[in-house]
Amino acid sequence: MNDLLFDVPWWLPTLVGVIGISVAVSGNRRQDEKVRGWGLAVIAVAVGWTVMSYLVDTDKEKCTKLTKQFVQSVVAQDWKTFDDLLDQNVAFRFEGSAWSIVGKDTLDNALRADISHIGVQSARITGNEARQEAGTVTVHISVWSTQKSTMDQPLNSEWELDWQKSAGSFHLREIRAIRVANLSADEIRGSLPVK
Repeated sequence: MNDLLFDVPWWLPTLVGVIGISVAVSGNRRQDEKVRGWGLAVIAVAVGWTVMSYLVDTDKEKCTKLTKQFVQSVVAQDWKTFDDLLDQNVAFRFEGSAWSIVGKDTLDNALRADISHIGVQSARITGNEARQEAGTVTVHISVWSTQKSTMDQPLNSEWELDWQKSAGSFHLREIRAIRVANLSADEIRGSLPVK
């Protein structure tokens, strides 16, 4: 229900507005104040719905923004922001392998060393999709990144980030690497300083 009210696709209130305009014009042509009034009311609903959808962020929209902030904190090596976004029991997993890192401090230390070693220079999210189940919002992202270790050749990857709400704000609970170029988890892990 929240998505229908606050994360509405642009075309839906536009369609309602067009219907309202049609009804108002029809009422005006027939000199029927009641029909014209209904048309104007429908237009007001469409405008109000659009404004409300724009001003209020759903949990999925909040987590999508947090995901962008997380990616940028890694690229900028802004470890304060990075740490603030992590849950104390955060976990990293590489899909389809046994590779995992559990705990905020362990992940923090590993990632700092790995990012420094790889030399990440930029990352751009090229696609994202959020879904919400129970108390978890999962954001699936596609990322193009450049790094010194690949001689600035762009690398494409897919990730899923699970955000959970605690103490009134969302924190990153799990990071899953779905695909990093065409490399296996062992190939990536073998090239990193922190295994």
